[in-house]
Amino acid sequence: MARSHIRAGRGRPKRPSGRVHPPSSLSPASVEAIGRFVRILARCGARPLDVVRGVRRAAAEIPASWAGRAQRVTREIEGAAHVLTVWFSETAYLDPFGKPRALPLEGGARSVATLVKSVDRRFDAREVLNYLVRNGAVRRHGRRYAPRARALLLRGAQGPDYFHTQRVLTNMLATLEHNIQLKRAARSWFEYFAENRQFPVSAREGLDKYVAMLGKEILSRLDLYMHRREVGRRPGERTIRVGIGMHLWEGQPKRPRLSGRPASSRNAARRKIGRRRRS
Repeated sequence: MARSHIRAGRGRPKRPSGRVHPPSSLSPASVEAIGRFVRILARCGARPLDVVRGVRRAAAEIPASWAGRAQRVTREIEGAAHVLTVWFSETAYLDPFGKPRALPLEGGARSVATLVKSVDRRFDAREVLNYLVRNGAVRRHGRRYAPRARALLLRGAQGPDYFHTQRVLTNMLATLEHNIQLKRAARSWFEYFAENRQFPVSAREGLDKYVAMLGKEILSRLDLYMHRREVGRRPGERTIRVGIGMHLWEGQPKRPRLSGRPASSRNAARRKIGRRRRS
């Protein structure tokens, strides 16, 4: 029996308060993300009460429609992207040229059903296939299906992208929280950034294309490396979930400074002209 059910010194059960709290809309990943974010702020010098006030102010500005919209969308099938990894990696699903074969949904060792079950026996093959087709990762050729790319793009998927982003946020915060600890307490996880403070806006679109080209190549190689280690693990060996992600960010564009006199001199000149006009 739990302690909270007994009154101190009397032994009589507490009366129910009559107040029913609605179930929380926060997923376990959300709770984890909040905890990590708060702890990171605290390690950076924020006081707990100030964090609470800041979160309340930010939450007060969120439209109520956002939560309702997220509850109506299709949920992400976590792990479905790994089906693509196996499809592009295992010889059983590759043609003589090393390209992924077009597979029927069912029948024989080379089928979508067999492939999906090799990733997770709990998966429903038809559900996973429809999910991949709907998100543009797989296309249909008659009675067969073939992957379009090794990556599953969820942006604009009206639902799965919401929950994928939530997991990515939690994982990013996990890395940041881990690396903010003292170096002697834990080995650092990979966290490197390339940043430029004066990147020309005109080259921004080109950077997107360059990052996409290099990023997909690097992540495909890392994906294959991790899959090879997964397949080659010892029987009964402990496993852990790991991942590598890349993302690009940008700040607010800065206005170029006018050549000639320093900004302070120009501002003083403008104020003098303004006074002359008013007079």
